[in-house]
Amino acid sequence: MTISKYLPSAFLSAVLVASVFGGSRMSAQRPLAASPLRAAMFVVDSAKLYTEAQAAEGAKVWTATCAGCHESKDVTSADFKTKWVGRSLFELYEQIRTTMPDDAPGTLTRDQYLTSVAYILKLNGLPAGETALMPDSATLSTLKFALPAPPSPSPFAP
Repeated sequence: MTISKYLPSAFLSAVLVASVFGGSRMSAQRPLAASPLRAAMFVVDSAKLYTEAQAAEGAKVWTATCAGCHESKDVTSADFKTKWVGRSLFELYEQIRTTMPDDAPGTLTRDQYLTSVAYILKLNGLPAGETALMPDSATLSTLKFALPAPPSPSPFAP
């Protein structure tokens, strides 16, 4: 009877200790590992992760495949940014690759999905650079979204 009396308190104490001292490997602010190759790199508004040619190819894919169901605001809105900030480009790539196009998921080439991601970066105002976005999962997994937040509404707005 004594053990059952203290069991709920012991359980709660164990959960508290685990949460305080265990840390979280899912934190978007902390690199996944100490290795510089595996450390998370946040995509900022000055990052140049794709080439203009990749974005141009992505625009073609968008027009031919995506525009029938999506508007550009679907991938640039506050809702999109809130959903994807702190998440990896690999997650976005995989989400698109495994669910799009809606009527035939996975039917595009991997390069078409990759150029679509490059186009989405361009639509979000990230500038093109000299180096192409790499199609490997290890690279895409280390790149995290840190898109510019939408402007806050004015407290004085009606």
